[in-house]
Amino acid sequence: MLTLETFKQDWDKQFPDVKLHTNHFLLAVSGGVDSIVLAHIMKTLNVECTIAHVNFQLRGAESERDEQFVRDFAICHQIPIQVNKVDTNKYASAYKLGIQEAAREIRYAWFGALIEQLSSPHKQVILLTAHHANDQVETILMHLFRGTGIHGLTGIPMRRNDVLNIARPLLNFSKEEIASYAKTNALSYVEDSSNQKDDYSRNFIRNTLMPQVQKIYNNANDNIIATAQRLKEAEEIVNKTVDAYWQKGLVKRKGILSIAIKYWNKVKDNKTYTWGLIKLYGFKPQQLDEVIKILDANQGAYITSSTHQFTKWVDQIQITLLADSTQHLVIDKTVLEAKALNEKYITTQYGKLSFEIIESMDMANISKAPNIVYLDANKIEWPLLLRTWASTDYFYPFGLGKKKKLNHFLSDLKLSPGLKKQVAVLTAANRILWVIGKRMDDRFKLTSNTTICLKINWEELA
Repeated sequence: MLTLETFKQDWDKQFPDVKLHTNHFLLAVSGGVDSIVLAHIMKTLNVECTIAHVNFQLRGAESERDEQFVRDFAICHQIPIQVNKVDTNKYASAYKLGIQEAAREIRYAWFGALIEQLSSPHKQVILLTAHHANDQVETILMHLFRGTGIHGLTGIPMRRNDVLNIARPLLNFSKEEIASYAKTNALSYVEDSSNQKDDYSRNFIRNTLMPQVQKIYNNANDNIIATAQRLKEAEEIVNKTVDAYWQKGLVKRKGILSIAIKYWNKVKDNKTYTWGLIKLYGFKPQQLDEVIKILDANQGAYITSSTHQFTKWVDQIQITLLADSTQHLVIDKTVLEAKALNEKYITTQYGKLSFEIIESMDMANISKAPNIVYLDANKIEWPLLLRTWASTDYFYPFGLGKKKKLNHFLSDLKLSPGLKKQVAVLTAANRILWVIGKRMDDRFKLTSNTTICLKINWEELA
């Protein structure tokens, strides 16, 4: 039964770290019975809150009616209100989205903006939605029919604090309990006529499927929710086991994350393990089989998610970011004047450079280490530019005596895709001085006429 007392008891149990009277709550109110009951409860408990209503303009006069009803409710109960009126059809068309997807994007983007607007250093703002137990059942069934994994079968989370700070305090109460509260407290509300149509899968489950199921299984709703809770507990155990496995297998070498194919093959036939890994890197469940195929593919085979690329190289899978990882760092001549040791270094995403001027260079003392280069300082124009290499780059590799495309030079080194991607060049006046850690440019080598030398040292990431 939903009462002020049972609401508070459930709140303290579900959100022990969120105090009702020390936070500001943004209430998503459509005007339906669920959100009206939630708003009434929060007001009756004298909680600081603001109503947020979105008029999606999808149901003509009915949408206008809903907006006015919520405005009147807010005035009657002396609750501040924010309203967003938006042409959802136009938005969906512009961004090539379905209506429901467009409405969700509009809604949560605006809620996020409101949270930021209402927040203060002394008080956080938490979004409350009126999802209830029946919504939970419908969501679980939708995920089941779509072929989800364990996580989808755990349903709607009670609390989320990733993109938005959201809590759903009615999730343990049924639609019947919410309607009973509204009747007891003589609350008026509006009905969305589209909820009676089976145009959407959720409506079909609510209006047609579940009433039929409940004729056979009276406690179907309770049983589904109880099963979801047990699955949530099982998911926690599975996640800990899977995460521990990958933490042992993932290795970072020279800034590149990789995993041995031999190690992955131990669990290749268990898709729960593979999903536990690839979901961290932006892959979708539909890509699971394709990801597994690259374990047996030819060298260089790869597959990408929205954020990462998995590449097979020799006996490992390399994991690299797809996002723009270019370096672009201007190095001023003042680096040569630095007095403190830490100021002599220029830090990059893959390592660090240090610079030193040598006025009297003994050629016999020149190091042959690939991470150190000696250049004729008089031939160099400052400032220098450190950047990621480009396919159009060329230089004169030291000792070769002629120009060569950098792309071909790197291919000859047979670098893995991950290592090749992170190669950087140091340039001056659009001419490459040094393919860092690989080869200097012959045009800047020391000669018998050199009077001043620039020594550059490269310390690569372990």
